[in-house]
Amino acid sequence: MAGRLSCSKPDKEIHRFVSGEQINFLHEQFRLRKNRLTLQELRELLVGIGLHYTDEEYRTLCLQINTDHDEYCQWDEFISYLILGFQDDDPLGVKQSLDPPISDDLCLKLRRQVYTIVKIEFCPMVYYDGSISWSQGHWITTSREGVIQFWTEDWKPSMIARTAPSNLKRSKTWVLDSVALPDLRMFCVAALETELRFYDIVASSFVLKLVIERLPHPISAMAYRFKHHEHGKLLTGGYDGYIRLFEFHPERKATSSSETFSTITRVTLQDILCGKYPPLECVDYGRLLPDIVRSIQFVDSLESFIACAEETPLMSTRGRSRSKLPCSMIIHSLELPATLMTMFLVPRGVTCFAFEPSNELLVSGGPDCDLRLWDIHRPDKPSVVLVGHTASITFVFLQDAGEKIYSLDQKKIIKVWDVRNRILLQTFSQFSTVLVKGVPACAYYNTRERELAVASNKLFVTACCPEIALDQTDGDSHTKPVSVLLYNDLYQLVVSCGFDSFIIVWDHRLNRKMTIITEAHTQLRNGVLEPVEITAACFDEKQQLLLTGARNGSLKIWNISGRTCLRTIQMDDDSEVTAVFWQANRILAMGWNHRVVEFAAFTENDEYPRGLQWRKLHSDDILCAAISDSTPGVMATSSYAGEIVFWMLETGQPYRRYDATNPRSRVPILFREVPETKSNKLAPRRSIFALTLGDLAQRRLSRIVMPSGLEQMRRLSIQSLLFLSNRPMLAEYGTMLGSLDNGAVQVWSHHPQGGFKGQFNGIHMAGDRIITMATDKANKFLFTGTALGYVKTWYIENCWIPNEDEFHVNKPALRVIFPFLLNDVVPGRAKRSTRGQPKPWLLNSYQGHRTCITGLKYLDATGLLLSCSSDRTVRLWTLGGRYIGLLGSPVAWEPLAIDMPPPEEYRFRIPPDLQREVVTYTHDSRIRIHLEVLERFTTTDQLVPYYVAWRGSVTVYSRH
Repeated sequence: MAGRLSCSKPDKEIHRFVSGEQINFLHEQFRLRKNRLTLQELRELLVGIGLHYTDEEYRTLCLQINTDHDEYCQWDEFISYLILGFQDDDPLGVKQSLDPPISDDLCLKLRRQVYTIVKIEFCPMVYYDGSISWSQGHWITTSREGVIQFWTEDWKPSMIARTAPSNLKRSKTWVLDSVALPDLRMFCVAALETELRFYDIVASSFVLKLVIERLPHPISAMAYRFKHHEHGKLLTGGYDGYIRLFEFHPERKATSSSETFSTITRVTLQDILCGKYPPLECVDYGRLLPDIVRSIQFVDSLESFIACAEETPLMSTRGRSRSKLPCSMIIHSLELPATLMTMFLVPRGVTCFAFEPSNELLVSGGPDCDLRLWDIHRPDKPSVVLVGHTASITFVFLQDAGEKIYSLDQKKIIKVWDVRNRILLQTFSQFSTVLVKGVPACAYYNTRERELAVASNKLFVTACCPEIALDQTDGDSHTKPVSVLLYNDLYQLVVSCGFDSFIIVWDHRLNRKMTIITEAHTQLRNGVLEPVEITAACFDEKQQLLLTGARNGSLKIWNISGRTCLRTIQMDDDSEVTAVFWQANRILAMGWNHRVVEFAAFTENDEYPRGLQWRKLHSDDILCAAISDSTPGVMATSSYAGEIVFWMLETGQPYRRYDATNPRSRVPILFREVPETKSNKLAPRRSIFALTLGDLAQRRLSRIVMPSGLEQMRRLSIQSLLFLSNRPMLAEYGTMLGSLDNGAVQVWSHHPQGGFKGQFNGIHMAGDRIITMATDKANKFLFTGTALGYVKTWYIENCWIPNEDEFHVNKPALRVIFPFLLNDVVPGRAKRSTRGQPKPWLLNSYQGHRTCITGLKYLDATGLLLSCSSDRTVRLWTLGGRYIGLLGSPVAWEPLAIDMPPPEEYRFRIPPDLQREVVTYTHDSRIRIHLEVLERFTTTDQLVPYYVAWRGSVTVYSRH
């Protein structure tokens, strides 16, 4: 780790303090001393420019700068520290997204259709008062053969109709374009018959109402605009490049009064231009484009429209100068005479475009496969040309005020571009594999839902950078379940690793990403490089390097600041690493290979490149392990079969072996290895993160408790091990905890004369189990996280020690910190589950996540508890269980102090995904309580009731 991962105060950050002249001065001092300074000389120079550090702060600074770990500071190390600091302050780096823009799987909405879909459109609901609702409406799909299908909002069939030529009923038609007129409750179809057909779509009917005939050429593109208290406008572009605007006046009556509801009104274009049909007015802009109008769109902010056309196939422009190229795209005002007319010249023409009104960004795509970004005030040359497509671009749309561009080509490949950095973010090719080849595809972008619909013979929908519903969730920290949560005491930063193969360094005080490493572990499968899940991690003893283990058995040593991998080690092929430890210059790794493998931390000291394997004393996969900081050093490992083995770290020899199913008897350690026997496990191997929603839903079912005799016959596996490092290695002390898959927590002494000390129940829900445990440095509190997302806090300072009955506990002080200890009118399930349990004392119980909690970490200096879960989140809590925030959430929180807990007036919240409404009945009234504290303690002498509702229980307190 290096400079950018700094915990110093902002005014003591070197890159924020020094000026350019001071950097030159420091460089000159380094140059005079052969580009290296002793650490004391560097400190004197920093004092000379006004930077003063305490001894502890300067030691931390030296560890950050001096990556060689010697007594000198090189100029290269110092300038690298400054560069990384400047990169850390880059706001674009902080906002780096974890998910690609299109990350979800395709959602099939319409199965194989008889007729190929060529147009998708959403028609909103328009009420009789003129108000518009985009949350209600219906979808419309059109085919070339004239089949019009109407669908509900969730793509259920609503109505199917067919359009045909108005004069030749039995002849076939060829639809070129269609558009809905929601305010008029009509649907317009343009076909090769050089006519516009308008259908009434009231009350599930599809009746031809109006025909505009005798058009000079067929209409190829249409756009409709409607607003409240404004007449609808239909913009049309034809095969000849002519553009016309039709304005509807439904309040006007036609000259003929003999028409009935079933009568088809026929009117020619010439009659409309001459004003002989009052309900319609037409503005003819003339021939603005040289060939077929491919796309046309209103621009409300400019009171104009944009139209585009491709190059005429019969007129080659090859070899022509740019000034002689025909107009390919035009911006024209709606009024005549034109107050705005901007022409764009593009070789081979333009097929599609998109416009962002906020910054007046115009993006065009065409047959030349290039994406052009235009400044509409400088049409002579595009400002940016994005190259990457290999086929003609057919559809373009913008997102987030023009920050992202999505482009679709004829091969049905979508490319996502970052406008600011002018780089390609993602290439999405799944549409090309699920849609029929050789048939053009059409697309529609739903701005409200941020979804893209693409169709040809089928219709698929995918989300494009979906917005986070902050009323339902605070967002995610990772894109997949979080498997490892670490805290670096040296830099005071949090590190999380996940199944997405991401390593993220967080400044939890500011909710800020410091470093992101993507695809940390990879493997080649079927010629494709795939990311591999990270399942274990730890720091070295100096807390400067990170060691990670993956599901495929690979180990990697990382320099987090430089995002570089220093070394790669392979434990066993396809053998998941479940635990890793870095002891001195040794790396200990274990997992599904049933044994511990020892590696040298650095290659120059590696006598065993493939690792030194310890004795095999486990008959099944090793699920968890823990290391004690006592003297001598001890490591405990546990397998899926419930075997517990204690090892001496200095010699690597086992000295005690137990079975969790029968903890009071020792299992002998054989001096000679025996042939392997088949495991006695009753269920297949399963990862602790593999809980499905169906498994979690079963927690509400009643369970039959097994008789104690049968319970002893069942093989119990241990899910987590935890050493109480503050306790001495004596036989009278309980120094290690192990959580079983039946919800119990066993207490052991790792002294050779120790053994099993007792156990207690750690759950209150049927089928739950403890997955992870943590404690503070003084071993005063025990924190447990369960498979159903519950966090429990236990008081263990007076448990499993000599003379524990004489130990004094300040219970009133604990009640101030933990309101859970106050007396309840109706005790909840958590309290009832420990009613007959003498020790330990349950201090708190709350649901922290919706799914399995995979890691807990307590920070003693600030009194914060961090939890990670398979729900892809990392959350911060106070010791009393108050929610602070979620790392990576767009919801910011007040900055936290480095060395003190959050103040009482801190703005605590309730996680939106854990909020629920609880209803309970009293003898005379119904109380509806939302999941939050309705009234807090006050300083007055008035009796103030306040309510807390949590996981289905309602507690009523009163306090003077």
